[in-house]
Amino acid sequence: MPQKRGDIYETARRLGHVPIIENELVQEELENFETKEVDPDEAPIEENSVDIDDLPDEGVEPEYLLSIDGSLQEIPVNEEYPSSRIGFIQIAAVLTKLEILIEQQQERFVDPSRVEDLEESVSQPLILPSSNYTAGDAETTLDSWRHHLYNTFVSREIEGKTYLEIFMDVIQSDPRHIDSRTVDVYRCPNPDCPTEGAEAHIHTDIYDFGICDECGIEVYPTDSLRTHENVSETQANGAAISSVMQVLEHLTLCAYLRYLAENNPSRLSRVGFVIDGPLAVYDTPAWFHEPVLDTIKRITDKQRANGYSPPIIVGIEKSGQFKDHAMNIKDSMPTGSVLGMDNEYIYEYVKSGTTRLEYGTRDHYGWPFVYKSESDRVFVLDLPKLPDGSDKYDPTNYPLMRKTLEAITSVETALYDDATIPVTLAHQQASIPLKTGSRVLELFSREFTENNSS
Repeated sequence: MPQKRGDIYETARRLGHVPIIENELVQEELENFETKEVDPDEAPIEENSVDIDDLPDEGVEPEYLLSIDGSLQEIPVNEEYPSSRIGFIQIAAVLTKLEILIEQQQERFVDPSRVEDLEESVSQPLILPSSNYTAGDAETTLDSWRHHLYNTFVSREIEGKTYLEIFMDVIQSDPRHIDSRTVDVYRCPNPDCPTEGAEAHIHTDIYDFGICDECGIEVYPTDSLRTHENVSETQANGAAISSVMQVLEHLTLCAYLRYLAENNPSRLSRVGFVIDGPLAVYDTPAWFHEPVLDTIKRITDKQRANGYSPPIIVGIEKSGQFKDHAMNIKDSMPTGSVLGMDNEYIYEYVKSGTTRLEYGTRDHYGWPFVYKSESDRVFVLDLPKLPDGSDKYDPTNYPLMRKTLEAITSVETALYDDATIPVTLAHQQASIPLKTGSRVLELFSREFTENNSS
């Protein structure tokens, strides 16, 4: 760690890297490191690619795309105590009207007044007490985090329902769910609890929390997400903040799916949902991916039973191992085709590991595909997994695959490499600028926390 004097940090020696480079043990160890560097000519690209015209042409062409994205920052608020931090999250949902977008694409000059009507957006900002901060009557950052997260789920709403109500609706099918009022938090959130196997059945009533029989601590329904397990009193809590952001992104997807399914199923069939990133929930709340997928399946079945098409749902991976692979095989893929990747392909050409478990079993509710559009842009797209027993990797088994690819084609943009307009708009609404935004949030937070410092 560098020393600091005022605003100036200790700089490294210009030749400080030499001992590492010249160390023989380091050189020997580096020789044993391997990564996936695949020759595109070796990968079975053409035999696993399907032309878009050969895909099932089911579903309704969407009139709107609702894109969802989140952004986070962890800010050191007090200049005298830079290790004291507060977490900020912003979740954005942007509705893009495809009719206006396609209309303007066909015009020689863009009409600014029409562009203003192109999208509607809402954002949900929230904060979390991070290292060396407490909130309310809690004595520790950990307890503050747990209580504040619960209060966030109770106080924030989407279309008239709180996050907590939406959360409880989504987990109906999960084994942790007990009945219509309680959720099983199978591990006591108190790290000092004398038993790791303590269970608490948590009532969703805001004043009727569960109590651990072993240590007597109050336990909240949101403790089941286990984000508090990564919370540190003294270190940065980026992983825990990221876990909360992930849950809220996918909870937002479920909220709008459920709302439209209950109130306007006809409109739902004409809306496509786009997540910025994979259809997955990682780390301690990874179990949440299963009830999200179950929610999608239940709504899909309900739409079809009532004579409506289910909505398009897609995640777009802009970076990572699959995106790296897509860029490497780009020239080998036929234009206007989608590449199906089974478990063997993924572990042979994309990821390190074995084929012992199906890819994404622990955290993904989507299956990845690579799509090369007619404009030679490549996209890594996740579609909600098919039921067990189906060939998840086969593009022809997805009834909405063609409509999904056509929707992505209609919203391509050259603003960034292989980008789409809805995801770009959602990111713009959600993003917190790294430098300017951080400084503004720091000053904003300091104004409200200085008087509360103990």
